[in-house]
Amino acid sequence: MRIYPISIYQTQNLHQHKNKKINFKSDSFKRTTEPNLNTYIPLMSEKLKLNENLKFFMSGLLKIDTDTKRKGQPIEILDVGCCDGALCRTISEYLPKNTKYYGIDLSEEMLEKAREKDEGKINSTYIKGNAFDLPFKHNQKDAIIASSIMHEIYSYEFKEYDEKAYSKDSILHFLEQAYACLKPGGVLIIKDPATAGVDALEKIKIANANKEDGTYPPLSENELQSADITKLCTYDKLRRFCTDFYPAKGQIQWDENGDCIMPRWLVTEFVRHRKWLATPENWAYEIKENYGTLRPDEMAKLAKQAGFYPIKIENISIPNKNNIYAIKEGEFEIKDMKDNILSLEDFPMFLEVVLRKPRNL
Repeated sequence: MRIYPISIYQTQNLHQHKNKKINFKSDSFKRTTEPNLNTYIPLMSEKLKLNENLKFFMSGLLKIDTDTKRKGQPIEILDVGCCDGALCRTISEYLPKNTKYYGIDLSEEMLEKAREKDEGKINSTYIKGNAFDLPFKHNQKDAIIASSIMHEIYSYEFKEYDEKAYSKDSILHFLEQAYACLKPGGVLIIKDPATAGVDALEKIKIANANKEDGTYPPLSENELQSADITKLCTYDKLRRFCTDFYPAKGQIQWDENGDCIMPRWLVTEFVRHRKWLATPENWAYEIKENYGTLRPDEMAKLAKQAGFYPIKIENISIPNKNNIYAIKEGEFEIKDMKDNILSLEDFPMFLEVVLRKPRNL
């Protein structure tokens, strides 16, 4: 789910900050324009229809082990970065009617859409809120869902909180907040774009990127930076990605054939980023985000540090035909350094995480 930049507060002891409030008037939250909601929401809604995606969230909710569940009282679920509430409406079809749903997001426009779509359908409450200062008491929720927001938590820099972009501390802060908000036995369910595994730095080649497709041939370097990203040919989109995407600096090579050589993790980043081209604004927002934030072993380490018991932490791949990031025939090829063609299934697309707060506290 899409949310907007999240301010991050410094913490050495979570309990020292439980009453801390974030000033939402901070300049960090200001943007000159909203993303293209008409493009974004249908895409995410279509994604939620995938059976495997729904099965993952439902299987995670079955791991709730709270007193609420045992006594048959209403289960409370919090969706962090709820967008237009699509995920809560989807899972509500399979949960008890008295389940209570809460959603937080930093976009009031998103929240208004969620309220409109939920009216009379589910018991939901939507609040403008911050993922690092959850507006709920401790030990209150049975489950917290974080669907495709961790890469945004990870990617943004907030100088007023002395937080640098691409920091694992940002993920740890969110895990600590979620832990405090959950009841003993409650679960945190995370699904986010994955990074590569231990072979993340292996060199991979993007070849034959249709150098002559689109409305005009490849541009000069000066023309490339001022061009409308939505009108670039595939080859120029790749070139533009290599210059615009900050984490790629110094990690890109071009061979004599004009093919692009980059670490495996950057290949998956380009595969994803190239899809966000509905408007130049979409590209400007998405290019700031490093999608593959953590390997499973890194997530396991942070989860343990926050106090969670891991139930599932796993990278998954999706067949090209079912993947919203699917590569079209002839668009480009991904090869290893021996020119063997690799399938998109060789690259993990999502990290699935289910963590439980221990009951014996």
